[in-house]
Amino acid sequence: MKRTVRAALSAALLGAATLLAGCASNPETTLDVTWAAPQLPPAKSFKKLLIITVASSEFVQEAFQNQMAAELKKQGINAVASRRYFTRYTDAERARFARSIEESDADHILLARVTTTATKAYEDRGTIIGPGGVAYGDASGVQGAYARYFYPTSIVSGADASVKTVTSETSIFAAKGEKLIWSARVRTTNAQTTTGEHYAPQYVGVMLEAMKKDKLL
Repeated sequence: MKRTVRAALSAALLGAATLLAGCASNPETTLDVTWAAPQLPPAKSFKKLLIITVASSEFVQEAFQNQMAAELKKQGINAVASRRYFTRYTDAERARFARSIEESDADHILLARVTTTATKAYEDRGTIIGPGGVAYGDASGVQGAYARYFYPTSIVSGADASVKTVTSETSIFAAKGEKLIWSARVRTTNAQTTTGEHYAPQYVGVMLEAMKKDKLL
């Protein structure tokens, strides 16, 4: 009996470690789709490109703005981080948003914003077969297997975890007429394992490749 309990406990710990390791994967950002105006001007023709952001975290916004501006400058583009961060949609924030653009004297605006955030939860309710390929004693019958789900005295505790997926969009507008000239949508999985500072480089890299693909850079 003690051997069965030890085996069950070992399997639970192994299962927890495996699940946590899987959920601790590095974030991955991929390009979904881009759109470009028929007559797309090259970014190097921009006099001043203002970078402005909307997301739930100001730290993410700050990291993205600074790193995007730095990378675009390497491409010969006069990109400027607005250092204005927006997390809410209120009358006061809308007015501040419009004022930030008007006071910038920019001829083009790069707007990056999070569009959707989804979190998928995973539950490990324990297993019936142990690491040696033998069924646990308390789960050899259908009633015991059923009880493993519900009762702490019978259940082999597993690990609970969640995976966060963030979809975001980066768009460029001409200040005059506020016309959209380019947009790209990207998706980041395992976003729960990173911070704004570490998330931004990969996101910026995907954006730059998308711009090159559409001959904006």
